[in-house]
Amino acid sequence: MKFFQQYIHSQNPARFIQSCRILRLVKSYSFLRIAFLIISGYLFFIPNITAKDTVGPNNGYYLVHDYRDDWQVFDERYKAYVPYVRELHKDYNSFSLFCDIENYKTYKILYYSSKENYLFINASLQQQLPINKWVVLDVDSLQRVYKKTKLFLTIYGSNTNIEEMMVYVGNRISKTQETFELSESLLTIIPRDISSFQNFFVIGLFLLVGAYAFMYNYQPKSFERFFNPKDLLTISVRDDSFIVNKPFDLGNLLFVVNLSFTIGFIFMLVINEKNDLFSTSSILQEGETLGVLLSNFLVISSIIFGAYIFKYISLLILSNLYRLDKIINIHFFKIIQASSIFFLIVLIILTYSTISIPEITENAEKYLFFPISLFFIGRLALLYFTINKMTALKNLYLFSYLCIVELIPLIVGIRFAL
Repeated sequence: MKFFQQYIHSQNPARFIQSCRILRLVKSYSFLRIAFLIISGYLFFIPNITAKDTVGPNNGYYLVHDYRDDWQVFDERYKAYVPYVRELHKDYNSFSLFCDIENYKTYKILYYSSKENYLFINASLQQQLPINKWVVLDVDSLQRVYKKTKLFLTIYGSNTNIEEMMVYVGNRISKTQETFELSESLLTIIPRDISSFQNFFVIGLFLLVGAYAFMYNYQPKSFERFFNPKDLLTISVRDDSFIVNKPFDLGNLLFVVNLSFTIGFIFMLVINEKNDLFSTSSILQEGETLGVLLSNFLVISSIIFGAYIFKYISLLILSNLYRLDKIINIHFFKIIQASSIFFLIVLIILTYSTISIPEITENAEKYLFFPISLFFIGRLALLYFTINKMTALKNLYLFSYLCIVELIPLIVGIRFAL
């Protein structure tokens, strides 16, 4: 700059004076220009910083933290965990994270990978992780189980680099959130987007109400007996009614079908929150459309109906072994009667919760575990007293019979449900 001024002065003094004025103006505005550039850049990047990215199943979670840069691997040379470096650890298949769950209460840990992996928590194997499916871990549940503020998570499998996995901390997007739009003249409310599951909920509920109304008008006496708690607790030594003695009569089968639809609808409400009960994800269709949901509902109901028919066949075989063929029909009738009353109550409670208290439906598997377990234990006690009054079978044989047909299936079912 000084050389430039000397050159101008040697050629033309008047031009030298003018150039000095220009340089002073440039110097005086340089700070303003720099400030303008900084502010412009700040305003440009602010939307990207404050924007809430969505991740997880169906982009249903706000991104809280991305663990992409937090991975560690065990280095044999140092005998310690070191930060993951792709060039150094490209052949590793075990990656670990230190999760400070105390800072992420009420949030979820989200996992996704295209490779088969296994999850270890605090060096203990927890579960096999699915391929190309999101896994959602509740932070509060992890803290209650492990009673620690920090957890050591390890992903072991066929991965060779971190790019094959995604692990986030996310905050679930509220389903009740409404969208509003401001216009120049007035406040316009954009209609709320109704999900396919809400349509399924309404249609399924109308189908169930119609089924119950049909059964009440088609066989009113049978309906009153099936849903009569007093009759459930009444033990009659001789019961010659066709309701008990003809389980495969059309009317009785319709009550079993109605019960299957009720349990199937309850099951759909529970798995709507991504709870893979009894590993049904392998047989159900993936998707959130109304057609897929109705198809899955029919599949689940059909499986439940088939399970009840299989239950009767099992009772028929075992009762012949124990010489209890006279009580098989009353045994099966008490099962259907007790289940019809109990699951109708559960349906009413879950329907009310879905409409008014969605938090209960979202955690239905947690709230229903104890009542359902208590129901099956109570039904087992009812069957014991019923059969004991109707037969002269020794208690030891009766107990072994009930263990095979009732208690063992209950334990196996709880194990697969968990």
